[in-house]
Amino acid sequence: MEQLKKKTVYITINDDDSVDSNYDPEIPTLATSKSVDGLTDIPSPSGGETIKYDAAMIRAEFKAYQSILPHPDKLLQEQHSFTFLRNKIEECGIEVPRFLRYNFEGGIKPHQALCCLLLSEYNAQKKQRKQSAMGGIVRLLSFGLWTVQLNNPAEFIRAQFDRIATAVPIESVKPDVLRKKIKNRGLPVPNYFLDPEDDKQFPPHIALLVILQDGEKESQKLNSVLHRLAFSLFAFVALLLRIVLEVIGGAGAIWGGAEVFGLRNASNAELWRWISVAIGVLCFLRFITLNAPQREDEGDILGPAGPWSLRLPVRLRAVCEHPFHYFVRAMPPSSAPQKRE
Repeated sequence: MEQLKKKTVYITINDDDSVDSNYDPEIPTLATSKSVDGLTDIPSPSGGETIKYDAAMIRAEFKAYQSILPHPDKLLQEQHSFTFLRNKIEECGIEVPRFLRYNFEGGIKPHQALCCLLLSEYNAQKKQRKQSAMGGIVRLLSFGLWTVQLNNPAEFIRAQFDRIATAVPIESVKPDVLRKKIKNRGLPVPNYFLDPEDDKQFPPHIALLVILQDGEKESQKLNSVLHRLAFSLFAFVALLLRIVLEVIGGAGAIWGGAEVFGLRNASNAELWRWISVAIGVLCFLRFITLNAPQREDEGDILGPAGPWSLRLPVRLRAVCEHPFHYFVRAMPPSSAPQKRE
């Protein structure tokens, strides 16, 4: 009898799509630790002691290259690449900031620097933030469904971050891990942390520069009374025109069409009047359905960071197509869901 030799076969299985790939190890966050040292302590390129790279150092570095940057709206519209900005700074003979350096140069990832900067702001201002009176009125009239729109890019970036601040790891993690942590808390991922292949994404280094410029009052023109008045008037007129065309026009088409085809006469005019009114009501319901802001619209309909992130012709078209969104937005989730005891 022949002896059967036992053979051990080793099979390599790709675990990326298995159930175990969903395992989410605990990483300290602002909710579990008050310190952000894990974000601010970075290894020295020489291999020595760690270097403290906090919000204060990020802002201090910014002053060196601040004057050569485009305005915040141009940064968002053109979305200059990491390499383009790095080369532009080097050509001016200015030291490259750490978030634009490579790892072997002692660099820090842009999303990590952005988290560090926004977490410091969140900690410093969370007790001082108050809801605007206009926002309260809008929420009251809409039964808590809508609030005032954020048309300033820096405000938009901060608002998205504030919702996920307590879910952000205070240790250095890769972008995909950061996205996973936010999603596992049931929160929407901010546009600047989305996958680069996502159409709604804009680079985290651009978001970081916009926040830094806002801190130096470089985005004042975005809050100009003249600009706000002009665009508000444009959006209001566009909204009225859409109501005329899509609601009143629908009712008028039934009324006029009935006469053209000989269906309406003096004896049944009252009946056709009520039919026109009914069609007008249906058109109004359609108008509300198409134009009522939804959470999914954020960072999409009016640009990835609001209307200022679009070039002027595209901005005008976006506001013209969705004028109601220029004034109000859907109420976002306020915080991560609390665990039940």
